[in-house]
Amino acid sequence: MRLQAYILKSLLAAFLATLLLFMLNFPIWGQFPIDGLRRPQFAGSWYEADGVKLKAQLDDFFNKADSAIDEKSVNAVLADVRNPGMKNPIIAIVVPHAGYLFSGQTAAFAYKVAREAVKPKRIFLLGPSHQVAFRGAALPLAIRFQTPLGDLDVDKDVIAELKAYPLFSTQPEVHRVEHSLELQLPMIKYAFPDVKIVPIVVGQLEDESDARLLGEVLKGFTGKDDLVVISSDFTHYGPRYGYVPFRENIVEGIKALDREAFVHLSKVDLDSFTTFQRKTGDTICGFTPCQVLCAMLPEATQGTMLKYATSRESGIEDNQNSVSYLSIAFSSAHWPDEPSKVLPAKEVIKLSDAERGDLLKLAKGTVESWVKSSRMPTPDDLGVTITPAMKRCFGVFVTLNKKPAGGIGKCDPKDLRGCIGSIYPVKQLWKSVQENAVAACSKDYRFSPVQPDELPTIEYDLNVLTPPRRVASFKEIVIGRDGIIMAKHGRQAVFLPQVPVEWGWNLEQTLSQLSRKAGLSADAWRDGAKFDVFQSESIHP
Repeated sequence: MRLQAYILKSLLAAFLATLLLFMLNFPIWGQFPIDGLRRPQFAGSWYEADGVKLKAQLDDFFNKADSAIDEKSVNAVLADVRNPGMKNPIIAIVVPHAGYLFSGQTAAFAYKVAREAVKPKRIFLLGPSHQVAFRGAALPLAIRFQTPLGDLDVDKDVIAELKAYPLFSTQPEVHRVEHSLELQLPMIKYAFPDVKIVPIVVGQLEDESDARLLGEVLKGFTGKDDLVVISSDFTHYGPRYGYVPFRENIVEGIKALDREAFVHLSKVDLDSFTTFQRKTGDTICGFTPCQVLCAMLPEATQGTMLKYATSRESGIEDNQNSVSYLSIAFSSAHWPDEPSKVLPAKEVIKLSDAERGDLLKLAKGTVESWVKSSRMPTPDDLGVTITPAMKRCFGVFVTLNKKPAGGIGKCDPKDLRGCIGSIYPVKQLWKSVQENAVAACSKDYRFSPVQPDELPTIEYDLNVLTPPRRVASFKEIVIGRDGIIMAKHGRQAVFLPQVPVEWGWNLEQTLSQLSRKAGLSADAWRDGAKFDVFQSESIHP
């Protein structure tokens, strides 16, 4: 019996050792290797797996870039157009992510110029998802990303904080199979050996608002020691890619598309870049990360193209298909001296009495039109003039209340009929008022849709919000002054500043109610929750 027990123990130990070895070294085991390491999936095929050979290849790329870069263009990248003679650092680059035989040389131009201009301590690396469809931004679980030249450490603190924001989620499988980030890792390790990375795969975005939200959040984490790297190829032309917008003068047509894309992107104009892509259908695989970049970059940023090439020039691609590679550098005064780790503050909105009245008219007219005919009216339909102040991006909540009996007196908070809003400043104020007015009357899950016979009994209240800012502790929250956003375990809930006042709650009662609203236990706020606060300007009749 003892011998049998010994044999069984030995076999079990051997099995466990084999299993552990398998988990450590076989990268498709589960979603998260036990050692926290994201291993290369494309080394040996898309680029050299041998570190010595890879370094020699990158030496060659960077040396050729150094000798080919036009000194004039570099000066243009670094020049401060507002203050001649001053130099601007490079704060972002856009680089291709094909196999190194196709695009490595082009990518080296941007990395070479960036290495000469800045010494970042951290790189925000954004690329598109080629294999997995999802909305928003995928964060890694891995804490190190492996390359043949050595590992790159992930900034775990930033990743942990980003998880608290909408559209950001942890998706390790997305990172495991994605090449758009992996192709940048050896370049980053070669150019900036000691840098930390914040790797983010950007998926599908519903519209420009998603891009603005992601950009606004990420902008709040950037400081003078940061560099943003966007991984993107440009026009994919040919039957292989299902994009053949022209069949004559193909080379010139592709160049014209790429040139136009660059012009819009270099102006850091999200709306015009998005409009261009929708108009042309241009197959820019990193379109969504480029959208986020437009939303991230400070005003007065300028982009300069350092290198342009296509896969046809490699001699490997056939003449029926082509992928374009652009190497672009963006320069500006700088990011903030230190990351704020909150959404960047914007100028407080100042509305005239006439503008406030028009916003209320816009909300009321939109609800009435939608309830009666499911039609979104234009501002002209409602006799509303959109002013420059109303075109600024701000968060806004639209609240519908039942008027008190006889229409006299103050609305009771118990007579709420619908309340929907946008916390973050991602849309122009007038557009946000209209969209949230429709949502408040028809999509608030707590209530049935407003009916036509109810319209005379509805009173409208708008709350224009300042950008949220993170507080270190709930103890910093002031009841009556602060709106509160609580996030924990992927759940989130929000109260406007007036909610606890209307219900007579103190801070602990408010946070307990907020926890319940988020679908958590009443005391969930006490441990592990994160809090953002904002202020509100109320507009009511």
